[in-house]
Formats: sequence, C-alpha cells, structure tokens
Amino acid sequence: MIYSPRKTILNGKEVLVKDDELVGYREQLGHENRILIFSGKIDGTRDIHDLLLSMDTLSHKPIKIFIASGGGELDMAYMIYDTMKMIQSPIFTIGRYCASAAVMLLAAGSKRYLQPHANIMLHLPSGKFEGDSEELRIQNKLMEGYRDTMVNILRECGVKKTKEEILIDINRQFWMTPQEAIDYGLADEIITPEIWAGFLK
Repeated sequence: MIYSPRKTILNGKEVLVKDDELVGYREQLGHENRILIFSGKIDGTRDIHDLLLSMDTLSHKPIKIFIASGGGELDMAYMIYDTMKMIQSPIFTIGRYCASAAVMLLAAGSKRYLQPHANIMLHLPSGKFEGDSEELRIQNKLMEGYRDTMVNILRECGVKKTKEEILIDINRQFWMTPQEAIDYGLADEIITPEIWAGFLK
C-alpha cells in the first residue's frame, strides 16, 4: 500500500508524515506522558498488559492509569494484575468508576488515587452455568477458585479484613464512596489538581 505524505503538527512544527507514521492520542499519551486510559469492559480485546510491558522497556518512570470500568473477564483482569506487579515501573492508578474486577486493578497500584466523585463497587464473581450435574459441579468449583483468588488479591493490595469478612461484604453489590474505599484499603487518597500537576513535572 502506498501512503501519501500529509501535513501535520509535530512538536509545534508543521511537518510531512505518512499515514502509517501517525499515532492516536492514546499512543501519544502513553509514550510521551506515560498515561494509559482504561475504560470499558475488561476482555480479550484490551491490550493494556502489552502496553505496560512496552512502556516498561522504554523507561522505569511512573505509569499513570486512569480506570473507568464496570469490570469484565476475571482471567483478563488477573493477566493485567500480574503484569502490573511484574514490571519495574511504579504504577499510579486513578479511579474514576471502578466496579467488580476493575477494583482489583485500582488496588494494585503502587500509589492509588480516586477522583472526588468516583464510585467503587465489589461483588462476588458471577457467570452463566449450563450442562449436566457434573459439568455444573466443575463450573461451581472454578467459580469458587475465582472468588478465592479475587479475595486474596484484595488482601495482598491492602484490604485489612479476613477472607470471611470480605465475603460477607461482597455477598451482594457493595458500593463505596471514595473515602469509604480508602478506609477499606482499596486506595490511598483522593486526587487533587496539585497532585496531578506533580505527576506531569
């Protein structure tokens, strides 16, 4: 395929670039400011773990992740969590709306912030079961494993409650305000303009 050069602004100057040399604003935020925006469902179409690995090879300066997600697939959430914990770059998480599996990603940050009007919600893992009694037994055992892993991760990330206490809390949708989530151990503080300005220096 032949790409015709076009004019664009790069570093304040008008230059000619080819279409395949252009990047979107998400890539620019990632490479120049080390900011990732994670919004929507956690599923196999997301490549945030690949971006984290890539950014970690370029520099070990802090990576900032904005999270606005209602959760999604636990397997993918565990993969992202493992990557966050494996790389050398500190990760600052900023929660805007975090529910279900997204709360684990918020809590996994080395510094964890919440926007002043963020909502946070935990609940038990859920899924659709089908098949005969033996298949249902296998699926139920799998779901119990997901539940236990999720609770263990929450405790690793700073929740100062026993497994049993957490399971009682999340038996139904467990909504928290930013301060309640901080008190629970899921975040450290509410972000302010001054904190954000310090990230960009």
